[in-house]
Amino acid sequence: MGDFYNEIVALEHPLAHTQFEIEAKKMIDEMEHFVEILDVTVSGTLFVHLREMLMNPSKTLAGRLYIESEKSSQSQVATSIANQNYKKSWDKPYQLAGFTDMELSTQILMFDAIQQGIQVEILDRQDQFLKLKLKDHVEYVKNGNMTSKDNYVSTLIMENKTVTKKILHQHGFRVPKGEEFQTINQALRSYHLFSTRPFVVKPKTTNYGLGISIFKEGANYEDYQKALKLAFKEDSSLLIEEFINGTEYRFFVLNDNVYAVLLRIPANVKGDGKHTIQELVDQKNRDPLRGRDHRTPLESIQLGELENLMLKGQGYGIDSIPQEGEIIYLRENSNISTGGDSIDVTEQIPDNYKKIAVDAVSALGVKICGIDLIIGNTEVPADHENAYGIIEANFNPSMYMHVYPYKGESRRLTMHIIHYLFPELLQSQESKSVEQVRLVNSGFTTVSC
Repeated sequence: MGDFYNEIVALEHPLAHTQFEIEAKKMIDEMEHFVEILDVTVSGTLFVHLREMLMNPSKTLAGRLYIESEKSSQSQVATSIANQNYKKSWDKPYQLAGFTDMELSTQILMFDAIQQGIQVEILDRQDQFLKLKLKDHVEYVKNGNMTSKDNYVSTLIMENKTVTKKILHQHGFRVPKGEEFQTINQALRSYHLFSTRPFVVKPKTTNYGLGISIFKEGANYEDYQKALKLAFKEDSSLLIEEFINGTEYRFFVLNDNVYAVLLRIPANVKGDGKHTIQELVDQKNRDPLRGRDHRTPLESIQLGELENLMLKGQGYGIDSIPQEGEIIYLRENSNISTGGDSIDVTEQIPDNYKKIAVDAVSALGVKICGIDLIIGNTEVPADHENAYGIIEANFNPSMYMHVYPYKGESRRLTMHIIHYLFPELLQSQESKSVEQVRLVNSGFTTVSC
């Protein structure tokens, strides 16, 4: 019966009222009632639009196409729609159609897995939990790179900054000195220990650079108090550490190899002598690479308490107009998740610093890690005193910022994850390459018909 109705409706004129209008109204009413009973979240205008199209066929897709085709031709209309869709797709080439609500690293991993012939099943869409299957080989992945290769204790170690620092220090790596506080009053009483020297306030277990305040020249009591409150919003304990001077780099380590190194520039705007800082931020946030909640390669720049605190320290406010060419930094921490810019520098970093990153990750007993090093001068060998400092080790490190950097070469880390989980893929590719070489050496060639 459904096929019978479909054939009749398909042959109706695009601007004519359907002869099944009564049945259609009843169907819409029942759908609306069904949604109410199940308390399903749908667009607030869904049923309004359905009824509008039923009453006015010119608002249906067929009706709109017919009207547009009358103005030109079906071919021109189809070409115009195709060009619009093409432009829209390439405005955001990093997205996997149909899965744009998922975290970007997960989208990229899914795309690469499908290309490799791996069956992908989404076990929990909101929790980014996937099941990957290649023949009889099954792997479970959460958030792009949380896998069975790292155990639960490894994750807990990296989540706890105090434990991470102690383990690294015991293995001879340089880490910032500091103290831990459980209450704001306890931290306030220690203000005199930090007020006149560079220091960092950070939550004990937070990720993505949340709640971190950096003071390169000490801080007055009021700003110190604000920094403590911001940190305690993110965790019940905080760390106050020495500030290590230098440039911060993110090393992506997988199975004892460094596959990418990223220079992360803190959230910033460049003055033009005309626009306010607020206006410059709005302009920069229009970049299609920027968005929210880790669904885009770069995060939108915010102007919250930390940013305003940073501006105040430079003598600015959001309504200030920077001079042309002047760079205004809105954050001290360089996390991409707080609006920073990502620049790939993998080839520029000497191997001795890459070895430090690999050895440090090994000391923590993990296989997948994003480890952050502060390096004063990459031309100075890593074994020189105070040449570097390790400020953080991150479980579940972001991959999308390496795959789609603001500047520099793309590093397809998701493919390395897939090959790590499914080494048989590499073995199969190597076997094919060896066989091709053998055939060439034997004088065999392929002929296309």
